[in-house]
Amino acid sequence: MNSRRLFASLTVASSLALVLAACSAETLTSPEDPGAELDVPGESNSEEALTEPRNIRGSDKMAAKEVALTFDDGPRAESVEFAQWLKDQGVVATFFMTGTSIVASSTTRAAPAKIAAMGHLIANHTYTHPITPSFAALSQAKMVEEIFKTDQLIASSVASGAPFLLRTSGGSWSTTVSSTLNANPTTKHYIGNIYWDIGGDMANGYGADWACWGTKWNLTPDTCGARYLKEIADRGNKGIVLMHDIHAKTRTMVKTVLVPELKRQGFKFVRMDQIAGIAPETPASGGGGDVAAGKPCADGCIWSASCVNRPHAANAPAGAALVCVQRGNCSVKCTP
Repeated sequence: MNSRRLFASLTVASSLALVLAACSAETLTSPEDPGAELDVPGESNSEEALTEPRNIRGSDKMAAKEVALTFDDGPRAESVEFAQWLKDQGVVATFFMTGTSIVASSTTRAAPAKIAAMGHLIANHTYTHPITPSFAALSQAKMVEEIFKTDQLIASSVASGAPFLLRTSGGSWSTTVSSTLNANPTTKHYIGNIYWDIGGDMANGYGADWACWGTKWNLTPDTCGARYLKEIADRGNKGIVLMHDIHAKTRTMVKTVLVPELKRQGFKFVRMDQIAGIAPETPASGGGGDVAAGKPCADGCIWSASCVNRPHAANAPAGAALVCVQRGNCSVKCTP
């Protein structure tokens, strides 16, 4: 199915401790791995516990042997070296950064621009990484603040022409989040919620790095990496891979297991904006297309809502003009 614009209702033609929470509750378990988590009784061991159904995934859009590596919760001092290693391997990735991680030091403040200059994509992962309460449980003003404050830190590092992407903390999402961010001029340019296909759960022999390193599992990078490879294979050898570059063991797993093996198997590594259906499409001018809300499209045409990143007719303001586009070619308007 097609992904949707960060916010289905969008009418476009258009401190540090919180970061250490990663995407579940965590505490330090060893000085060697300052991002390692400790499972907390009563907390889910799956990032999927906080999500809503309308998330953007990659498995329905990506070709076989195509993966998008995504790294959450950074940057750390080590992130720039890690990003350089990826570049040296011919691997591009997407880094979903939190504001509190960026402002932690002069080194991390410089990291977004440095990592972007290596060809990676910088994206928004909230400011404080709220987990309890979840992002969707925040006040509407706080939701906007979380995204806008980080946007101010990363906007200049988002690649020219690339979309502004959002992944909320824990993947927490709701129609209220959507409508709130959509209605605010400081956040409505974001596309999300960018979810994942691989790396969110330990069930079925799969791996989630934040859980792999915790005391419940306490796995080695080799063992956790094998779990990631199993899920990639089970998902059709494609998808968005969730990881966290704040963990030393994650960086080791990527360097010694995932990248070498996926390269050996002939995988292609892509940034999130290189996935068909993630970046917004703009219908070509001319040829009609503007239609009052509630009116049908002509035969062979579909509401722009059915295309990637298009507003949904049902959520449009009363009387708002929407767009009809050619079925199978959302970049071309057609006569309504």
